[in-house]
Amino acid sequence: MLLYYVSAVEEDTEAMMHLLLYFSLLSLLSTAASAFAARRPAAQHIVIVGKIILDKYGPPDNNSQNNANDISIGVRIGGGGPQAAWGAAAALEAREYLLRAAEMKSRKKIHVHDEDHNRDSIKHQITFLAPVGMRNWTPSLSEQLSQLLPPMVKMVLIPSADHITPTINIWHDENENVRWMPVDGSFDNVGADGLWQNRPSAQDILNAIPVKDTDDGNSNDIILHAIIESGFKPTGKGLDALPFFDNELMSRVSSAGIEPIVFADDVTGKVTCEDSLAVTTTINKIRQSFVCARASRAYHDEENHGKSLFVVTPDRPCYEGMISHTNFTMSKGNIENIVRDGGNGCFTNEMKMPAATLRTISPVNPTGAGNAFSAAYVVCRGTGSSSKEAASIATAVGATICEYQHMPPWSSEVIERIVEGACEVTEKCKPSTSII
Repeated sequence: MLLYYVSAVEEDTEAMMHLLLYFSLLSLLSTAASAFAARRPAAQHIVIVGKIILDKYGPPDNNSQNNANDISIGVRIGGGGPQAAWGAAAALEAREYLLRAAEMKSRKKIHVHDEDHNRDSIKHQITFLAPVGMRNWTPSLSEQLSQLLPPMVKMVLIPSADHITPTINIWHDENENVRWMPVDGSFDNVGADGLWQNRPSAQDILNAIPVKDTDDGNSNDIILHAIIESGFKPTGKGLDALPFFDNELMSRVSSAGIEPIVFADDVTGKVTCEDSLAVTTTINKIRQSFVCARASRAYHDEENHGKSLFVVTPDRPCYEGMISHTNFTMSKGNIENIVRDGGNGCFTNEMKMPAATLRTISPVNPTGAGNAFSAAYVVCRGTGSSSKEAASIATAVGATICEYQHMPPWSSEVIERIVEGACEVTEKCKPSTSII
């Protein structure tokens, strides 16, 4: 792990100063991190389900044919799914960094002994599933995606020969606002509207998480997080949510997270009543399916007792639409809600977490930051973190995404940046009885 290199002798002043710096940072998380060090979680299989969109940078050229099949130049892989997978892995790596340092601090160690070097960190398995349309998807794009993802993330693409992978033109207008436009029917039935229907299916996910031959029934539990198209007329007709209604799959899910995607009106900035009602209905139906599946498992498995966590991560317009037009509340039974609020951070009914300070003058590219935040929060909560601890790490992950033109590289420097951001957020966090 990242702290292994801090094995310097006392004469190594630079290494000693580096260690003291991080002990200082860790004091900001002393309560949460020290407590967590004594409750290190068992390894779990984490499944991230997301969307892939091909980004063509630059405005559409009206003087030449612009079609989704032409991916020869200027194409990058986006869509939120890769960012979610990256965010999940980065959050767990940053937390492991904190745990190792907290354990060292609790033992009042300055040196890291040989046994620390030889001890492997807990390896959570992470699998990323996403649908791709083979009419314009190529082996080179698969290789590009593989290089974007952290090395511990297993990539499982669900192909469809009948569809195109949705493609958009994305550019900045004269006021530096991000603009985008679908290319060549990319969100019609030949594109996302058809491709995203029940891909991946529940069976696709089950195939990616084979049952282990073990006496510990709980070891086959997974954490499942998905980006779900929502609203009154969602892309894919809402069928990307079907896996959450499969009893066999959901009985194996110990923690489920959904990030509902619904767009606010361009003029009012608000989500319509129709969309808000549809989002709330989808969330409630998924929650009920999850609760029933886990209750069924508890009936057959007394040791497991059907324990479960259900997390919803709406952005602020989505959340405000739900509470304005429906009887949705943040404290609704069996649902944990954390609201993404962009540059303002995030909040629940009990706490407000500020955003981590960017290391760039302004966001370089905030695309995918919310997706990375959501996945980071869900996997941290699902593997034992408190809501405050999970939010501090997830907020730092989101800020880090904003600091890069595309996705951040996978490096120790980036993980350290997330650790420092999490410490900063925790220090700035002020308890609140309610902010609703």
